[in-house]
Amino acid sequence: HASYWCMKPSVNLDAAVIAKVTKKAKIAILGNVIAVNDPIRMAEEIAMLDCYSGGRIISGFVRGTAVETLQGGVDPTENFERFQEAHDLIIKCWTTPGPFRYEGKYYHYRAVNPWVVPIQKPHPDIWFPGTGSPESVVWAARHRHPYMNLGALVDVTEYLKGIYIDTAKEEGFTPGPEYFGYLLRALVADTDEKAIELGRTFMWTENHRQRGPREHNDPPGYQSREALKVKMTRPTIGTGTFGRKMSYDELRAVNNIIVGNPETVTKKLTEIIQRLNPGYLHIYGNEGPMPHQDVMRSVELLGKEVIPALHEIQLQPYE
Repeated sequence: HASYWCMKPSVNLDAAVIAKVTKKAKIAILGNVIAVNDPIRMAEEIAMLDCYSGGRIISGFVRGTAVETLQGGVDPTENFERFQEAHDLIIKCWTTPGPFRYEGKYYHYRAVNPWVVPIQKPHPDIWFPGTGSPESVVWAARHRHPYMNLGALVDVTEYLKGIYIDTAKEEGFTPGPEYFGYLLRALVADTDEKAIELGRTFMWTENHRQRGPREHNDPPGYQSREALKVKMTRPTIGTGTFGRKMSYDELRAVNNIIVGNPETVTKKLTEIIQRLNPGYLHIYGNEGPMPHQDVMRSVELLGKEVIPALHEIQLQPYE
């Protein structure tokens, strides 16, 4: 994201490594910034990853941040339209034999001839991660793409989930948990006391993220007024100075940050699952200052004790 907290130049590089060292696990890429990159190359890279992995790729597409849009020399007001056009062109590359000509509003190619196509047919599943723009949720539902909310408070996430369900019904289908995911910060340690102390490092980004001018981090026209209202409710650990100021203890109290021993974390994650009923739970489990050995211990405890317990929860159909 052209920022210190997300420094890798391409998430597809990581996906290629994971495809090499794993055999069965699905690989979810959350996600490629398609509004400011070459959609033809993106389509072929993801198709190649699907071939490398034997058909295990889940392709997440994101609009990206305003910083990326500015860095790419793109008018911020064009971001969402560019995203939608790039999305359609990528799918066309995956499903339509070339060569063909493409003339869109923003992208123009005299000859498109993709040789590499995905193993999965008609194409890999597409997920749409977002931070809270209602229009993005509507778009995801209209395209029947699962929506992954990235760290909003639970009340706001329920509101966005409702938008997805209502839009889906208007489009003629009833979504279930497999269409919705939620990301939150979580850390497991051997004791509650140690986890609570380690978890304080989740607040580290609050004083570092998006410290530049407002017109740089959120230029006019990049997001709608409705999206801006949602962003104002997000904790400042995810938005820098632009959001709702909440302390570490306040975020723990509302389960936006979950820390504790395996029993404590299992209980709190169960509360989240029973309330939001998400088919996918994404764990943001590491922060810059966290000691590596503590992060690895958290991963171990999640895998051995927490996740198996969560698998026992029965998800309910959406009404």
